[in-house]
Amino acid sequence: MQNTVVPNRKYKDGLFAYIFHEKKALLSLYNAINGSSYTDPEELEIYTMEGFIYMGRKNDLSFLIDSHLAVFEHQSSYNPNMPLRGYIYMADALKKYIALNHLDIYSSRLLELPTPRYYVFYNGLRQAEDEIILCLTDSMRGEDAAERSCAQFKAHMININQGHSPALMEKCPLLYEYSYFVASVRKYMKEEVSRMEAVDRAVKECIGKGILADILRAHRAEVTEMLLQEYDEEFHISCEKKISFEDGVRQEKARTDEARREADEARRKADEEHQKAKILTQKLRGNSEEEIAAVLHLPIETVQECIENALGDKT
Repeated sequence: MQNTVVPNRKYKDGLFAYIFHEKKALLSLYNAINGSSYTDPEELEIYTMEGFIYMGRKNDLSFLIDSHLAVFEHQSSYNPNMPLRGYIYMADALKKYIALNHLDIYSSRLLELPTPRYYVFYNGLRQAEDEIILCLTDSMRGEDAAERSCAQFKAHMININQGHSPALMEKCPLLYEYSYFVASVRKYMKEEVSRMEAVDRAVKECIGKGILADILRAHRAEVTEMLLQEYDEEFHISCEKKISFEDGVRQEKARTDEARREADEARRKADEEHQKAKILTQKLRGNSEEEIAAVLHLPIETVQECIENALGDKT
């Protein structure tokens, strides 16, 4: 029976979205990125995109502020297709904006739309620069795609691993604390302890140092559950990648072994034909079978069989 993926409407936030879901926290992150100084969290108009769920967990923070329609997405694995994801994502957000504001896209008057801004907060294990701009045209065929494509969309990827993006971390202390907490969990994960114990140790360490202390004290169980599920997903992904890599190695080895066998067989046949040619050349010179065997250092049976086969072919 084929499995069918059913949209999960009872999803839970990922830890990043959980920490920044409140307007005050989200506004502080927006100000840090844009160098703005908004002070009223109620200026944020939150958008919810239920269709964009990764492995049952909501990773996005979508909101409208001033003239900007911003989408913040968290990724724990590097994905070069983020511009495509964001492009589809933003189209859905603009569609919702148009519906909510009763705009007529067939109007003869130019519509006023918010400016889309798509940020991806990356904290995966793959090394990456502090900031990377990924363009949708990078994935398009044709050398002139960047100049000729009608679809120009960019994903602004920001590395929020500990030690990266220091200026941003300084402007948004909550982001720094999130980065520290994730690094602490990973540190304990490397030790020979269960994932539950690793998370518990990280929680205790961070509470002791005042890192996300209020959140961890008040919502320790929820945070622990989220982390365990997220690392289960990370483990699942790494296992799938390992399986895929091992399958690829096996297939390549099989292809290499087959090629080697074919090459060996071709060399064997070539050697046989070369030997046959030398035997028949000696025979044409009038040498006896015994003389041929002695000159070519071959068993007399091999020489006799070769000559018999050659004579049989002629008849």
